[in-house]
Amino acid sequence: MNQHVSMKDIAAQLNITVDAVSKALRDSPAISEATKAKVRAKAKELGYVKNILAASVKSGRSKNVAIFINDLYNPYFSIMSNKILKELDAQGYVGILSLSNGYYLEEKDTMTVFANKCPLAISLVEPSKDVVNLFVSNKIPLFLIGIKPKEEEINYAITDDFDGGYKVGKYFALNSFKKAIFVTNSPSETSTRRYSGFIKAISEGPEIKPYSFVPYDIKGDIIKTAARSIQNENIDFAFCYSDYVGYALRTELHKQHFKGKVTIFGYDNTSEFMTCFDSLNSVATDVNALVKDVVTNAIKSLDDGRMMKKTYPVQLVLQTEWIFSQ
Repeated sequence: MNQHVSMKDIAAQLNITVDAVSKALRDSPAISEATKAKVRAKAKELGYVKNILAASVKSGRSKNVAIFINDLYNPYFSIMSNKILKELDAQGYVGILSLSNGYYLEEKDTMTVFANKCPLAISLVEPSKDVVNLFVSNKIPLFLIGIKPKEEEINYAITDDFDGGYKVGKYFALNSFKKAIFVTNSPSETSTRRYSGFIKAISEGPEIKPYSFVPYDIKGDIIKTAARSIQNENIDFAFCYSDYVGYALRTELHKQHFKGKVTIFGYDNTSEFMTCFDSLNSVATDVNALVKDVVTNAIKSLDDGRMMKKTYPVQLVLQTEWIFSQ
């Protein structure tokens, strides 16, 4: 393989400009699909290898972007990481995935940024105050997904979590359910907003129906506690902080040999992207638009310092009711 082949060589072979070759290899919408196909074919024929290091030296900055997550089991993080990595690649950048240990992004977790000379970072984990100060003092843009930060200097893209919780609460209040439970495994402000919307809708219903709450910091197993509550308290409606919690709850009810009917709502609509999961009532947003906006604004912020503070609308996704065997 000839690693010395350049975009200039490809351009000369096809009698087009170097800029056109560059855009074609980045899958830019400004280039026709026919031209992209010709450029890719010629690049493969000549053995072209993109030299990311050389591009970084030429531009004066690295093309690496740190992506922080804190859970490899939750399918939400897999889905979002995959979409962010692909969008970064489409825009000529390289995503470097970093796993933090705990609910919050701590200073020790940020070594990925400095070790890989990342000019910016995208996080699905709520940063500590020290981490915020670290990014601000080093003038490294930090973009949060799913978390609304207290600090004005931090960018964010979130779903309307209060409205999502409100919509689920309204569904509970206006239908023939008797008692609800809210289950969360997260201390984040995101969880608080979802719960606040949920109880707000219940308080505005035609009748004030009872509900209970299983917080993340209880002693013992959260999911097992919630499943026992459903059985012992005749609960027929469960709103879970995420689809991951919803799936775990449904599995635990099976393990406890629950017989009856309970409607379970999650959040994130993961079954849309991972068809191996059974359907689950959920709250959804346009994830593709959110990720594209975050990556595009993050990259542009390196040149113009732009800030991003955007909330995306949500909608309920109602699936076939899951009925436990009688």
